[in-house]
Amino acid sequence: MEYDLLATFYDSFIDEVVYQEYLDLVSKYSSLGSLLDIGCGTGHLAIEFAKRGYEVVATDLSEEMLNIVDYRAKEEDVDIEIGIYDMLDPLDFKFDVIIASMDVINHLSDLEDAEFGFTNIYNSLSDNGVFIFDILSVEFIDAFDGYVEDDDDDDDDDDDEYHFHWESHKGDKEHSIVHTITINLDEKSEEVKIYEQTHEVNAYEEILSKVGFKIIEKKDLPERTIFVVQKQENPE
Repeated sequence: MEYDLLATFYDSFIDEVVYQEYLDLVSKYSSLGSLLDIGCGTGHLAIEFAKRGYEVVATDLSEEMLNIVDYRAKEEDVDIEIGIYDMLDPLDFKFDVIIASMDVINHLSDLEDAEFGFTNIYNSLSDNGVFIFDILSVEFIDAFDGYVEDDDDDDDDDDDEYHFHWESHKGDKEHSIVHTITINLDEKSEEVKIYEQTHEVNAYEEILSKVGFKIIEKKDLPERTIFVVQKQENPE
């Protein structure tokens, strides 16, 4: 898996502002209960919610990410259940809150997959349960074409354990991007490609309504929109 290679330094990509929004929104729209964190990464949100008293299940597609979550949970002395999970697969359990933060939805290949994933999440929520997720804006994705970053541009970084070179170029679909990250670690070089695609906000709104969700809040940030949606007990 691509993110297995990135797990060691995934935290350098974390946006603390976005994470704080998730902490605030979950607190605003839920009381303590069961919480599923889809695409949990290295577990920052999962651990924080566990500290606050939620019964947390943290999932990711990367086993290396989950190993870090497990280690951190033990260090922080919190109970978190972890497991590999793809949101395109149905779940046999119900949760009061489900979150999918930091571009998880944008890794889906198309709107058909988004509808399939949202349906699985809807079916895995308790009545009136809340689902919180974000999507990157089309403007942000489109502006990423031609982006280049080197973590070792500054000579002060020469002693770092790793260096990476990041390039992003337009994908083969509208509002898609392919990130190519070359990682130099322990005198070895490896390359990973990550695909992301987004759509207009109203396209996601139509799917959410079709599945049966009620949108209770949308929060616009400079590069993304965070949705807070609720499973309706008796959708029309």
